[in-house]
Amino acid sequence: MSQSQQHASHGPPKTERWVLVMALAFLPVIAALFTPESARIALVGIGGLTFIAGFILMYRESRRSRDSDSLRRLVHADSE
Repeated sequence: MSQSQQHASHGPPKTERWVLVMALAFLPVIAALFTPESARIALVGIGGLTFIAGFILMYRESRRSRDSDSLRRLVHADSE
């Protein structure tokens, strides 16, 4: 059994923080659909800032994972 298969069998998959943050960014935008017009700009702004924060987390995680198990090695493990 390869190392990637052994690693995958040790419990549930890890959820990345940036995925959760980006998913949460849609909640204020959805709420803006049902609120008065005066609150919509603020809610869309909060959603946009939350999405940007998730993007920054994703970028930092991708830079940090280059030294360890990068996505490219996990996806193309069979070709190595």
